[in-house]
Amino acid sequence: MKFVVVDLETTGNAPQKGDRMIQIGIVIIENEQIVERFSRFINPECEIPLFIQQLTQIDEQMVKTAPVFAEIAEEIAEKLTGAYFVAHNVSFDWPFLQAELQAAGISLSPPPMIDTVEMARILFPTVESYKLSDLAQMLAIHHENPHQADSDAEVTAKLWLRLLQKLQSLPLATLQQLKRLSRDWKSDMYAILDATIAKKMAAPNDEGYVYYRGIAIKKRTEPSKKQRDASYSFAEWVAEKPPLPFPQYEHRDGQWEMMNVVYEAFDTSQHAIIEAGTGIGKSLAYFIPSLYLAKRQEKPVVISTYTLQLQKQLIERDVPLLRQIVPFPFRVALLKGKRNYLSLDKFLSFLQEPNKTYDAVLTKGQVLVWLTETETGDVDELQLSSGGQLLWPLLHLDEQKEVGEHDFFRLACERASDADVVITNHAFLLQDITANTSLLPSYDHLIVDEAHHLEETASRYFGRHVEYVALRLLLTRIGTGDEEGSLFQLKKRLDQEVWSIQARLRDLQLECDEWFRLVRRYVLTKQPNANVPRLRYRFDPEKEYGRSWEAMKELLWRIADQTKKLADEVDEVKRSAPTLASLSFFSDIDELVMTVETLREVMETADPLVVRWMEVETKGAANATAIYSQPIDVESFFAEELFAKKKSVVLTSATLSMNGSFSYVISRLGLEDFYPICRTIPSPFPYAEQVKVMVPRDLPSVSAVSLEAYAEAVASHVLTIAKHLNRKILVLFTSYELLKMTAAIVKERNDDETFVLLAQGGQGGSAAKLTKAFQQFEKAMLFGTSSFWEGIDLPGEALSVVVIVRLPFAPPDDPVMEAKSDYIRAKGGNPFYDLSLPQAVIRFKQGFGRLIRTKDDRGVLFVFDRRLITASYGSYFLASLPDVPVYDEPLEQLLQKMG
Repeated sequence: MKFVVVDLETTGNAPQKGDRMIQIGIVIIENEQIVERFSRFINPECEIPLFIQQLTQIDEQMVKTAPVFAEIAEEIAEKLTGAYFVAHNVSFDWPFLQAELQAAGISLSPPPMIDTVEMARILFPTVESYKLSDLAQMLAIHHENPHQADSDAEVTAKLWLRLLQKLQSLPLATLQQLKRLSRDWKSDMYAILDATIAKKMAAPNDEGYVYYRGIAIKKRTEPSKKQRDASYSFAEWVAEKPPLPFPQYEHRDGQWEMMNVVYEAFDTSQHAIIEAGTGIGKSLAYFIPSLYLAKRQEKPVVISTYTLQLQKQLIERDVPLLRQIVPFPFRVALLKGKRNYLSLDKFLSFLQEPNKTYDAVLTKGQVLVWLTETETGDVDELQLSSGGQLLWPLLHLDEQKEVGEHDFFRLACERASDADVVITNHAFLLQDITANTSLLPSYDHLIVDEAHHLEETASRYFGRHVEYVALRLLLTRIGTGDEEGSLFQLKKRLDQEVWSIQARLRDLQLECDEWFRLVRRYVLTKQPNANVPRLRYRFDPEKEYGRSWEAMKELLWRIADQTKKLADEVDEVKRSAPTLASLSFFSDIDELVMTVETLREVMETADPLVVRWMEVETKGAANATAIYSQPIDVESFFAEELFAKKKSVVLTSATLSMNGSFSYVISRLGLEDFYPICRTIPSPFPYAEQVKVMVPRDLPSVSAVSLEAYAEAVASHVLTIAKHLNRKILVLFTSYELLKMTAAIVKERNDDETFVLLAQGGQGGSAAKLTKAFQQFEKAMLFGTSSFWEGIDLPGEALSVVVIVRLPFAPPDDPVMEAKSDYIRAKGGNPFYDLSLPQAVIRFKQGFGRLIRTKDDRGVLFVFDRRLITASYGSYFLASLPDVPVYDEPLEQLLQKMG
């Protein structure tokens, strides 16, 4: 087989709008060997945008004397004849090349095509990014000049060869399933898979796999026997202060102080709160004493994190280091809720269903390959497309179902029961605390990292919410039995009719649509300010009245009655056809019943310690509505169910105190009666030399002007800073509305695209994708809200300028903050100083923490909110920062201080 691998650099994405090619790279493969290379710069006969010049490093001088495309068109067409066309994103390269060939008078029939993005998604289903440069790095393929066609074509060719190797390594059962799916792929892989299967049948080598109902699964590695040994002493080890196995290791007093505090808390059965500054190395500081304690007491220590990113860091970065540090073998296990794990039975049902969407066929291929690699079945290993993520409810284990012999959750529990340290997340920790039967193995000692998120996680965990979009998606997934959906799949396998079930589901779809429309109308009546994008209405079921409210109650009662009757009928079907019990229809109906029960619970039950609210998108669909409830006080829960029952809980984070006091976190988490050890361990960084804080004096007060005028001022200042400093800038907002307004103004004024503008909520995708794109460009502005205030790690030149647009107080219409404030006021407290201010200060510290990630970083923090200087409470924010110089002058003078 002959493969022609092509990459193009162009002036833009749309040949029909006049965009042209500026470079072509071609690599030809025969018999799985590179046999020819070809590349040319091409004169586009038009200007190359600055953005493209910055991305590709191809300027107008480089193409000035190059041939126009028509001069080389015949040569390129000849190379493509009789070959597969291979590209990293075929849907861009082929149409563009075809348009250029047609403009040159050459008509070429579309050849069979291979898209290496698609094939990498299927064959490398756990890779974090499918960008060519990231795949090259992952596969150790040298990538000399990213975004230049000759280099990109070379890397794509080597990537394709590696993909072919991966294909050939798969077991026969997986290849046969992939061949069946391949007719619905973008890539023409059927003949290639056919040939690969023929070779595999001639020389089968399927050791290392077990088979479950016809699919190949990686054989589980049997763990060695757990070794118990209480003879290792943490006190002796720490007294030696051995160097840790890092390149250019520097002893950090704060790290060793934290180790001692953690071990003291464990050893004396006390709770502890430790605020550990950036650069302390806190994960090793709590992990090392945890391992020593686990060995001594022959009982695991549990570590809980908020983010997946930290879990991955602990397992992928810290555990290998720890194996070099501690003088004994140990085991670490990861355990999460059931919905994180694949159900083999549900996947098999899904695999047999027709491919209704591209996301469905892509997800099937990814999971088939992943099953030959994974030992955990944890979805966080799998890089599903956004559409694939919507399909995950069809594939995961259900909370209510008993786990079977082959279920990945059971295997995860087995690993956890034999581990020295079990890593989990805050939500699963709460699930374990509240479960009738423990899910985690028995433990007495707990580390809660990212502890500033524990209260909000508990509020969400104990809260309830139903979104119209999610309910509508569930009802669509079930269908009405006519041609698509899980009811249709059941109908095909049943001898009996299901007319009554179909009729009830049709009625339910109509009634749910109508109910959410009524809710929207009710909110718009109560909150007539339709100028904001989202309206929230806090309600109390005991105090609402009127015809609209009664109509909602009556319709909800009807929906609940219909759902109960539907569930009874479905149970009858299940009893009559027990062999079909694993079909997704039955778990879908269970989910529908729970959703309607949740709606009734939120709308009908009253509790003064629970806040309830309705939320509508003012410019959204007539039923774009959601219903929420959350407890406003979780302190008694933590006091009674966690701190009173565990010997020692260590709470740690870089942001837990305000003004040197831990009183906020102590009160919010119910620790008053436990007298925890409290310790602040400052960062070892020389912040006074590394950071300047600048507060421009020539910005309007937030409250003195309209939001539009404030956005104008912010945009103007951001552009001035960007053009003066010529560096990347992270701009942190507290309001998506202000972000959107500012981004629109900046985009308009940055018409030469000197700076690449990346804005959350635009077309850039997730926070992780935006951050990766931000790293890629020399000159870029990244506008972010909530998820960018913490968690993103961009050391050195990757980020040296951060702008905080407004002090991060919760918005005034936040119903949870309103209700918590009312509760504090009723108890005689001051909601501003007891709740709003500490919360904002902690958030502010998180934003500051984005700037300096290593001891060599240098940077500047601009705070556009004049309240930092003028308000009486501004001193609390300034006191929360390390000892850094603060300048309060007009912007021009501030910029002069930076040279």
